[in-house]
Amino acid sequence: MPTENQIEYIKINKDHIKEPIAIIGSREYDFDQRNFIKELNIMGFSNIIGIDIKKGKGVYVVTDICDFSSSFVKNHNRYFCTIICMQMLYSVVNPFNAAKSIKSLMSKNGILIFSDIFTHRVNRIPKDYWRFTYDAHKLIFSDLSFIDAKSRIGITRINKLVDFKYPIPEVNKYYRVDGESYISYIFRRLYAKCFRTSLLSLNRLMPETSIFSIAKKINEKT
Repeated sequence: MPTENQIEYIKINKDHIKEPIAIIGSREYDFDQRNFIKELNIMGFSNIIGIDIKKGKGVYVVTDICDFSSSFVKNHNRYFCTIICMQMLYSVVNPFNAAKSIKSLMSKNGILIFSDIFTHRVNRIPKDYWRFTYDAHKLIFSDLSFIDAKSRIGITRINKLVDFKYPIPEVNKYYRVDGESYISYIFRRLYAKCFRTSLLSLNRLMPETSIFSIAKKINEKT
Protein backbone atom coordinates (compact mmCIF):
# COMPACT_ATOMS: atom_id res chain seq x y z
CA MET A 1 0.00 0.00 0.00
CA PRO A 2 2.56 2.59 -1.08
CA THR A 3 2.03 6.32 -0.78
CA GLU A 4 3.17 8.82 -3.38
CA ASN A 5 6.16 9.68 -1.19
CA GLN A 6 7.20 6.03 -0.96
CA ILE A 7 7.01 5.52 -4.72
CA GLU A 8 8.92 8.75 -5.34
CA TYR A 9 11.65 7.71 -2.90
CA ILE A 10 12.05 4.37 -4.66
CA LYS A 11 12.23 6.14 -8.03
CA ILE A 12 14.95 8.56 -6.96
CA ASN A 13 16.98 5.62 -5.64
CA LYS A 14 16.28 3.32 -8.59
CA ASP A 15 19.98 3.13 -9.50
CA HIS A 16 20.68 1.45 -6.15
CA ILE A 17 18.10 -1.30 -6.70
CA LYS A 18 19.21 -4.73 -7.89
CA GLU A 19 17.33 -8.01 -8.11
CA PRO A 20 16.22 -10.17 -6.42
CA ILE A 21 14.02 -7.83 -4.40
CA ALA A 22 12.05 -8.53 -1.22
CA ILE A 23 9.17 -6.34 -0.07
CA ILE A 24 8.56 -6.62 3.67
CA GLY A 25 4.91 -5.95 4.45
CA SER A 26 3.55 -6.47 0.94
CA ARG A 27 -0.09 -7.28 1.65
CA GLU A 28 -2.54 -5.16 -0.32
CA TYR A 29 -5.77 -3.87 1.24
CA ASP A 30 -9.11 -3.00 -0.32
CA PHE A 31 -8.47 0.74 0.04
CA ASP A 32 -5.08 0.59 -1.73
CA GLN A 33 -4.83 2.41 -5.04
CA ARG A 34 -1.25 1.37 -5.84
CA ASN A 35 1.09 -1.47 -4.95
CA PHE A 36 4.83 -1.90 -4.76
CA ILE A 37 5.11 -4.84 -7.16
CA LYS A 38 3.29 -3.08 -10.01
CA GLU A 39 5.31 0.10 -9.48
CA LEU A 40 8.56 -1.88 -9.54
CA ASN A 41 7.40 -3.72 -12.67
CA ILE A 42 6.89 -0.35 -14.36
CA MET A 43 10.47 0.54 -13.42
CA GLY A 44 11.69 -2.63 -15.14
CA PHE A 45 12.07 -5.00 -12.18
CA SER A 46 10.46 -8.44 -12.14
CA ASN A 47 12.31 -10.70 -9.66
CA ILE A 48 10.30 -9.63 -6.63
CA ILE A 49 8.96 -11.51 -3.60
CA GLY A 50 6.29 -10.03 -1.33
CA ILE A 51 6.48 -11.04 2.34
CA ASP A 52 3.84 -10.49 5.00
CA ILE A 53 2.61 -11.99 8.26
CA LYS A 54 -0.84 -12.65 6.75
CA LYS A 55 -2.09 -14.12 3.50
CA GLY A 56 -3.49 -11.72 0.93
CA LYS A 57 -3.05 -10.12 -2.43
CA GLY A 58 0.56 -9.23 -3.09
CA VAL A 59 1.87 -11.81 -0.60
CA TYR A 60 4.08 -14.61 -1.93
CA VAL A 61 5.48 -15.76 1.40
CA VAL A 62 3.70 -15.74 4.76
CA THR A 63 6.15 -15.42 7.63
CA ASP A 64 6.70 -13.41 10.79
CA ILE A 65 9.68 -11.17 10.03
CA CYS A 66 10.33 -10.92 13.79
CA ASP A 67 11.12 -14.65 13.83
CA PHE A 68 14.70 -14.75 12.60
CA SER A 69 14.72 -18.53 13.13
CA SER A 70 11.90 -19.09 10.60
CA SER A 71 12.55 -21.49 7.74
CA PHE A 72 12.16 -18.71 5.16
CA VAL A 73 14.77 -16.50 6.80
CA LYS A 74 17.16 -19.42 7.25
CA ASN A 75 16.71 -20.64 3.67
CA HIS A 76 17.23 -17.16 2.19
CA ASN A 77 20.28 -16.09 4.16
CA ARG A 78 22.16 -13.37 2.21
CA TYR A 79 19.84 -13.90 -0.75
CA PHE A 80 18.23 -10.55 -1.59
CA CYS A 81 20.16 -7.72 -3.23
CA THR A 82 17.47 -5.20 -2.31
CA ILE A 83 14.97 -5.13 0.53
CA ILE A 84 12.17 -2.57 0.62
CA CYS A 85 10.56 -2.08 4.02
CA MET A 86 8.29 0.95 4.26
CA GLN A 87 5.89 1.93 7.03
CA MET A 88 5.92 -1.57 8.48
CA LEU A 89 8.14 -1.81 11.56
CA TYR A 90 5.84 0.48 13.57
CA SER A 91 3.36 -2.41 13.66
CA VAL A 92 5.67 -5.27 14.71
CA VAL A 93 6.09 -6.37 18.30
CA ASN A 94 9.89 -6.38 18.24
CA PRO A 95 11.52 -4.14 15.60
CA PHE A 96 15.01 -5.24 16.67
CA ASN A 97 14.21 -8.88 15.87
CA ALA A 98 12.63 -7.80 12.58
CA ALA A 99 15.77 -5.83 11.73
CA LYS A 100 17.92 -8.86 12.52
CA SER A 101 15.89 -10.96 10.06
CA ILE A 102 16.05 -8.26 7.39
CA LYS A 103 19.82 -7.94 7.72
CA SER A 104 20.27 -11.70 7.43
CA LEU A 105 18.20 -11.73 4.22
CA MET A 106 20.46 -9.08 2.64
CA SER A 107 23.30 -10.16 0.38
CA LYS A 108 26.79 -8.68 0.66
CA ASN A 109 26.55 -5.08 -0.57
CA GLY A 110 22.77 -5.46 -0.44
CA ILE A 111 20.60 -2.37 -0.17
CA LEU A 112 17.84 -1.58 2.32
CA ILE A 113 15.29 1.05 1.30
CA PHE A 114 13.53 1.92 4.52
CA SER A 115 10.95 4.32 5.85
CA ASP A 116 8.72 4.51 8.85
CA ILE A 117 6.46 6.79 10.80
CA PHE A 118 7.76 9.71 12.84
CA THR A 119 4.44 11.44 13.54
CA HIS A 120 1.12 9.84 12.62
CA ARG A 121 -2.30 9.11 14.05
CA VAL A 122 -2.70 5.69 15.68
CA ASN A 123 -2.95 3.24 12.80
CA ARG A 124 -4.10 -0.22 13.87
CA ILE A 125 -3.26 -2.33 10.78
CA PRO A 126 -3.22 -4.62 12.68
CA LYS A 127 -1.44 -2.97 15.64
CA ASP A 128 0.46 0.25 16.25
CA TYR A 129 3.47 0.15 18.60
CA TRP A 130 6.34 2.43 17.56
CA ARG A 131 7.55 5.73 16.06
CA PHE A 132 11.04 6.16 14.57
CA THR A 133 13.55 9.01 14.32
CA TYR A 134 16.48 8.84 11.89
CA ASP A 135 18.67 7.95 14.87
CA ALA A 136 16.35 5.00 15.48
CA HIS A 137 16.86 3.84 11.87
CA LYS A 138 20.58 3.71 12.52
CA LEU A 139 20.14 2.02 15.89
CA ILE A 140 17.98 -0.91 14.82
CA PHE A 141 20.06 -1.40 11.66
CA SER A 142 23.35 -0.58 13.38
CA ASP A 143 25.38 -3.02 11.26
CA LEU A 144 24.43 -1.26 8.02
CA SER A 145 26.08 1.77 6.45
CA PHE A 146 23.56 4.59 5.91
CA ILE A 147 23.88 7.04 3.04
CA ASP A 148 23.01 10.25 4.90
CA ALA A 149 22.80 12.34 1.74
CA LYS A 150 19.92 10.13 0.55
CA SER A 151 17.78 10.52 3.68
CA ARG A 152 14.51 12.40 3.24
CA ILE A 153 11.49 13.56 5.21
CA GLY A 154 8.06 12.77 3.80
CA ILE A 155 5.41 15.31 4.74
CA THR A 156 1.87 13.92 4.51
CA ARG A 157 1.32 11.11 1.99
CA ILE A 158 1.34 13.17 -1.17
CA ASN A 159 4.44 13.79 -3.26
CA LYS A 160 6.24 15.94 -0.71
CA LEU A 161 9.79 14.78 0.03
CA VAL A 162 12.33 17.20 1.48
CA ASP A 163 15.98 16.79 2.46
CA PHE A 164 16.44 15.45 5.97
CA LYS A 165 17.56 18.08 8.44
CA TYR A 166 16.86 19.25 11.97
CA PRO A 167 14.54 20.58 13.17
CA ILE A 168 11.89 18.27 11.69
CA PRO A 169 9.30 20.39 9.80
CA GLU A 170 6.52 21.70 12.01
CA VAL A 171 3.77 24.29 11.94
CA ASN A 172 4.98 27.02 14.27
CA LYS A 173 2.48 29.51 15.60
CA TYR A 174 4.89 32.41 15.23
CA TYR A 175 6.69 31.69 11.95
CA ARG A 176 5.86 30.96 8.34
CA VAL A 177 6.32 27.36 7.27
CA ASP A 178 8.63 26.61 4.32
CA GLY A 179 6.50 26.93 1.18
CA GLU A 180 3.67 28.72 2.99
CA SER A 181 2.52 31.92 1.29
CA TYR A 182 2.44 35.14 3.27
CA ILE A 183 -1.35 35.35 2.83
CA SER A 184 -1.81 31.79 4.16
CA TYR A 185 0.36 32.62 7.15
CA ILE A 186 -1.70 35.75 7.93
CA PHE A 187 -4.98 33.81 7.71
CA ARG A 188 -3.55 31.10 9.96
CA ARG A 189 -2.53 33.68 12.56
CA LEU A 190 -5.91 35.41 12.40
CA TYR A 191 -7.75 32.09 12.73
CA ALA A 192 -5.66 31.12 15.75
CA LYS A 193 -6.32 34.48 17.36
CA CYS A 194 -10.09 34.37 16.77
CA PHE A 195 -10.53 30.73 17.73
CA ARG A 196 -8.25 30.30 20.71
CA THR A 197 -9.48 26.79 21.50
CA SER A 198 -8.58 25.45 18.05
CA LEU A 199 -5.52 23.29 17.41
CA LEU A 200 -4.01 26.12 15.36
CA SER A 201 -3.76 28.19 18.53
CA LEU A 202 -1.12 25.80 19.89
CA ASN A 203 2.49 26.98 19.68
CA ARG A 204 3.57 24.05 17.52
CA LEU A 205 1.94 21.35 15.44
CA MET A 206 3.59 18.55 13.48
CA PRO A 207 2.10 17.25 10.24
CA GLU A 208 1.98 13.56 9.37
CA THR A 209 5.67 12.85 8.85
CA SER A 210 7.76 9.86 7.81
CA ILE A 211 11.53 9.50 7.59
CA PHE A 212 13.12 7.77 4.60
CA SER A 213 16.59 6.26 4.48
CA ILE A 214 18.80 3.97 2.45
CA ALA A 215 21.56 1.74 3.81
CA LYS A 216 24.09 -0.76 2.50
CA LYS A 217 25.25 -4.05 3.98
CA ILE A 218 29.03 -4.05 4.05
CA ASN A 219 29.78 -6.19 7.09
CA GLU A 220 29.52 -9.89 6.16
CA LYS A 221 28.97 -10.84 9.82
CA THR A 222 25.36 -9.60 9.74
